[in-house]
Amino acid sequence: MRLDQVIENALANATGEDVFVYRLEGVKLDVEIGIHDYERGVKQRVLVDVVTLVSKAWCGTDDIATVVDYDYVLHGIKALEDKQFDLQETLCGTILDLALEPAAVAAAQVTTRKVDAYPDAEAVGLTRFRSKK
Repeated sequence: MRLDQVIENALANATGEDVFVYRLEGVKLDVEIGIHDYERGVKQRVLVDVVTLVSKAWCGTDDIATVVDYDYVLHGIKALEDKQFDLQETLCGTILDLALEPAAVAAAQVTTRKVDAYPDAEAVGLTRFRSKK
């Protein structure tokens, strides 16, 4: 099931709850990633996009404590700069686990893009999606 299908289902099955789609796009990450010898010991630029879906009753209060704050995702992604990953699948899954941590998050989608992988391509990337249900 794709994220747009989960969102559509959440909207169709909403029982007085609002559906929130949070987006954190273009996070710049410098991380050691790759399986090739020339990639080992070298940090590469990776762009990260995270989309989370929350379905909850909205109290209407203009207070950060009543919503899911983006900070946990941003800080969690940036903390990965000290780690090494062989595959984008692993990096993407680590970020996906992080995105799904808050109880209120029902589903998440993460895209990673290595922007310097090929001189003839803008980026090489991967998207992973997971729903808690």
